[in-house]
Amino acid sequence: MQTITATYKGYRTIELSEDVDLPDNASVLVVIPDKVDGEIRVDFIKASEAAFAKIWDNKGDEVWNEYL
Repeated sequence: MQTITATYKGYRTIELSEDVDLPDNASVLVVIPDKVDGEIRVDFIKASEAAFAKIWDNKGDEVWNEYL
């Protein structure tokens, strides 16, 4: 599975932001966000900060601080 941005052009037409090699009549899944692009990015950044904090802020990772 891959994620590609696209633009809705009206009347059931969606234009992908890049070329994709798909067979004719390929099934695709379209996700329509509730927020505009910039707001979504902020949400993803906030979510990733918490995930990275769990990974980076731990005793096992302290050895890398000494290495640097």
